[in-house]
Amino acid sequence: MAIIIILTIAAFLAATLSGIIGMGGGILLLATMSCFLAHGELVPLHAAVQFVSNGSRVIVFRKNVDWRTVATFTAGAVPGAVIAGVLLWFVGQPGGTEPYLKILIGVYILAAVLLPKRKKTPNDKTHHGFAALGFVAGAGGIVVGAIGPMIAPHFARRNFVKERLIATKAVCQAGMHLLKIPIFALLGTIEFAQFSKLLVAMAAAVVIGTLLGRRLLHGLSPQAFIRLYQVALVMAGLKVLIVDGLLKIAGR
Repeated sequence: MAIIIILTIAAFLAATLSGIIGMGGGILLLATMSCFLAHGELVPLHAAVQFVSNGSRVIVFRKNVDWRTVATFTAGAVPGAVIAGVLLWFVGQPGGTEPYLKILIGVYILAAVLLPKRKKTPNDKTHHGFAALGFVAGAGGIVVGAIGPMIAPHFARRNFVKERLIATKAVCQAGMHLLKIPIFALLGTIEFAQFSKLLVAMAAAVVIGTLLGRRLLHGLSPQAFIRLYQVALVMAGLKVLIVDGLLKIAGR
């Protein structure tokens, strides 16, 4: 019962954070859930909860979705997730290599945020890179769980701000989380019925958190949103790099 309470509170806080700035909540929730669950249970349960969380953001911000970006991203994410699922089928759950993957992701996040943005021409409406990003995100999500901070800089670099960024990124991530559930069910790492109470409690919490986050978002100016978004990305990148990567390797 204590675990259900802890994870329900974590789900509420994570959804509220994501409702305000469009990211950060998923990796916060994954870090909390990892204290109680094995990888084979952690990733699909996290995916189920985050599907509800992102789905509720899609409903709330549905008028702001850039569907062309979603389509391009999804075209890469589906094969990426399937290929990663097949690899897990043959090699088993990720073990010694996971911290090194986290280091790469952490460095990538920090570089994407801190390096200068390329200049955009007034008519630059291309979606180059989103299919490749989707492929990497689809595969990475199966292995490491939360990859929101990894894809987030690309939306910021496309000059997506506030509702448009939150809505479009939420649709992309909801699709990725939906892919994880059948893949891990087929891998046989989890019986969802055993976690039904936990899933119901956390699902309710993320819907409430999303609604609260939306109310708080309205009070932010676009400039404040961008600054808060960048700070959250840097903190997430440092967490993945140091805590999930370097410290895990040093502790062996």
